[in-house]
Amino acid sequence: MLNNKQEKLTTSIEFVNHASVLIKGDGISILSDPWFDGDAFHKGWDLLHKTSDAEADRILDQITHIWISHEHPDHFSILFFKKFKTKIIDRSIKILFQETKDKRVLSFLKSQSLECQELEFNKQTNLSKLFSVTCIKDGFYDSGLLIQNNDEKILNLNDCEINTLSRINEVKNICGNVDVLLTQFSFAAWKGGKENKRWRLKAAEEKLRTIKLQIKHFNPNFVIPFASFIYFSNIENSYLNDAANRPDKIIEELKETSSEIIVMKPNDNFKGIKENTSIMNAVKFWNEKFDNIDKKQFHHYDKISLDEIFINFKTYCERIKKKNNLWFIKLVRIICPIPVFKPVIIEISDLNCNIKFDYIKKEIYQTNEEAQLCMKSESLNFIFKNSFGFDTLTVNGCFEEKKK
Repeated sequence: MLNNKQEKLTTSIEFVNHASVLIKGDGISILSDPWFDGDAFHKGWDLLHKTSDAEADRILDQITHIWISHEHPDHFSILFFKKFKTKIIDRSIKILFQETKDKRVLSFLKSQSLECQELEFNKQTNLSKLFSVTCIKDGFYDSGLLIQNNDEKILNLNDCEINTLSRINEVKNICGNVDVLLTQFSFAAWKGGKENKRWRLKAAEEKLRTIKLQIKHFNPNFVIPFASFIYFSNIENSYLNDAANRPDKIIEELKETSSEIIVMKPNDNFKGIKENTSIMNAVKFWNEKFDNIDKKQFHHYDKISLDEIFINFKTYCERIKKKNNLWFIKLVRIICPIPVFKPVIIEISDLNCNIKFDYIKKEIYQTNEEAQLCMKSESLNFIFKNSFGFDTLTVNGCFEEKKK
């Protein structure tokens, strides 16, 4: 641990993009969560700044490992691994990922002939004599990474929901105080509807309170806000940009805390010496990106026919049947005093109709009944086609609530 905030780190941190940083020490260089190009969450998110292929090549020439925090596409970019597969193989770069039961991510990476290493949760893994990593589980599929190099501790929390004292204590029992904390700084899911800006402002404030709580208990010398350099990029969700936190607000709101706030832009390097000029240049860089969001091209969804939606609903029902105990679901549906596993009514706005579906009875049809949700036909079709479809929808926010 550092004793003085101005003492130089032997570990270097280069910001690349969004949740991607390059951390170097003792012969090891780990790149985290490389998402450099393309949309994420079914045409719902885009990067404020794209990383060129030439820049990606430069980064890959320096690294020994890639760590993926979790399966969300802004952290696990399939496009990246397909595009740079040959480079990763030629340089013998090893992919680090949490140990999971389904092995889904691992199976994909191995199908691309990439070398992988699973990280057991809460167990220190030595990558060199002085450089180790510890993967920390969070929630259903997320994870953080504690990096230790020359007794320096860097905690990468990315999207981890470490926002209560009890949860912080659980993580602190693993990592103790840290020198550098990297953490998400803005909300990253549906906060609708369009007129409910108060909810989005509240979500942004909650993220600030979370960072303050993390600072108080992890006691980092430095905090690097990251993993929020995106914009909601669909015509259906673009209003969600109106309350997102910006780096300059983060600096202002956290100026009274015990940590130095280090804002970084692509290619910036940090080694424990706070450089105000570099930070202000980074703030200016990102402010320009945020200010120009309205000038960007926004995605639109294609119109999908009801026939195709109904066909994919059958696939959806079979998937539910395969992965769940339908007899138990039916029983709960009958005896539970609150409405669970009930039919759902959705307004498909681009088809000007409401549909009602019941995945227990495997029924789907048009109806005049009042809808609970409203979305485009492509969004509903995406849910039916993909096991991760609903999770994607809640993150990209391309729907509206019709009634509570």
